[in-house]
Amino acid sequence: MIREYRADDKDYIVISHYKLYKKEFGYDLTFRDFIEESVNGFIKRSDPEEIIFILELDEKQSGSVSIKKVNDTTAQLGLFLVEPNVRGTGYGQKLIEKAISFSKDSGFKTIILWTNSELKSARRIYERVGFKLKNTKTQMLSNKELIEEKWELILIDNK
Repeated sequence: MIREYRADDKDYIVISHYKLYKKEFGYDLTFRDFIEESVNGFIKRSDPEEIIFILELDEKQSGSVSIKKVNDTTAQLGLFLVEPNVRGTGYGQKLIEKAISFSKDSGFKTIILWTNSELKSARRIYERVGFKLKNTKTQMLSNKELIEEKWELILIDNK
């Protein structure tokens, strides 16, 4: 089941992101702080055009995705995570599709997202649902040199 964020989901989102990214990619505590700031921003803004979805399987939190308002026409996808034991089941794509549907229903014309080149499984899902890679930049983040990628999905074409 994919449901909306509840207050008791904050710790899950922060801890699951940090543990997974530390184990699989060697990210440091600055990544945990980044995730916590992001979740706190959602809570503080309490904007009806923003949402965090939680994947819950057998009453256990097993993934997340968020949509944040960039401006009146653009949303940003983030906080995407699927627990390792759930990968390959299609739930990651279902989370992304739920976020896209929410964005369309909210009237956004475009969704952007920032990811890193090493997140190959997530990138495949983004491509499969229609996101296009727009640009890249190399940065030091989480005590690593990362190739950050900006992806974009056009929801409403104004041509």
